[in-house]
Parts: sequence; structure tokens; C-alpha cells
Amino acid sequence: MQKLFRTVLVLLFSLPLVVQAQDKMKYGPFTAIARDAQTVEDVLVEGDNIYVKVKPEARGASFSVKVSDKNMGDYRAWNDGSSEKVVKVYQSQQANKQGYTYRVNTAANYIEYHLDGKMVLHLERAK
Repeated sequence: MQKLFRTVLVLLFSLPLVVQAQDKMKYGPFTAIARDAQTVEDVLVEGDNIYVKVKPEARGASFSVKVSDKNMGDYRAWNDGSSEKVVKVYQSQQANKQGYTYRVNTAANYIEYHLDGKMVLHLERAK
């Protein structure tokens, strides 16, 4: 009886982990650790170029992008020396990416997109 009880407990505690693992979306070599579905619709990856498709309500917004080599580690500096890169959303059919943010090119392992101080997307590169 105790063995059955333990087995049931193990299954109950592992079920949320299985459900949570299924929620993680894959985008090319990236996995979304966190994604605000109210803001982010999709992610397009072309090599080291990342484009984020946002909901129509967020198309006029500016997103700040931070990159790091370790999860929640120190942020790497962009070419201009800052730790944040501001990207806007295409408002025309340029490169057929209307509704996507401008390109972010990085080889970083972790990429964070922030909107109004809130992280709306956190990507992890597969190792």
C-alpha cells in the first residue's frame, strides 16, 4: 500500500513539470523560457538574426533587448557599448516583416525582450 501511495505522489508531483515542459516553444535554435502571449505572437530566426512578431496593440512600441551568455547573468554590451538595444516594429512591408521587430543579430545564449520594464520574451539558445 505504501509503495502505491509513493508512486501516486511521485506522479502527482511530476505532472506539473511535464505540462510546463510542453509549454516551451521552439524557434529554430532557441527555446522560449518565457513568453508573454499578450504581447508576442511568434519568433522568426534566420541564422543569428532574430525577429519578434508582436500583437497589433504593441506595434507602435519600442522594445529593449538585452543579451547574456548565462541565464540571468551579466548583460553583454552591444556595439555602441550599451547593455540595451532599442528596437521598433516594422510599420511597412519592408522585407515582408510587417508586425515584426527590427532585426537583432547576436550569437548570445540568452536574449531578453522588455516592454515598459517588463520582460515579454526570454530565449535560450540550444547548446
